[in-house]
Amino acid sequence: MLARLLAVLAVVLTAGALSAAAQASATTTADCQAQLSQLRADTVAAQGSFVNAKDFDGAIAKLDAAASKLAAGSTADAAQKIGDYQSLLSALATAAKPKLDPAVAATLNDEAQGVVDCINASST
Repeated sequence: MLARLLAVLAVVLTAGALSAAAQASATTTADCQAQLSQLRADTVAAQGSFVNAKDFDGAIAKLDAAASKLAAGSTADAAQKIGDYQSLLSALATAAKPKLDPAVAATLNDEAQGVVDCINASST
């Protein structure tokens, strides 16, 4: 189990680093949509780090809602949905009995912030 968690974390960290590098030059909605798609894929890759399926499904639903808002041109709403995702990650990781590995939550949160930053840059 620990080996699997470390493997997932390595994938997420690598993708997060790539996303951060891409975020610096991403200024279009399409670029942000690609980053959001990568965040969703990284969240799916980290599914084993979630204690229960309900929380994982909730995280994915928030990302899917953000993608829908972004595709519709509602950048502020998309950023809010990603903020909701970040809040969920934080709540799960900081619970008295964590429901998500805190290191994975931090990595996904950083990647999510990159998407928010991209959205904010693309809407200016």
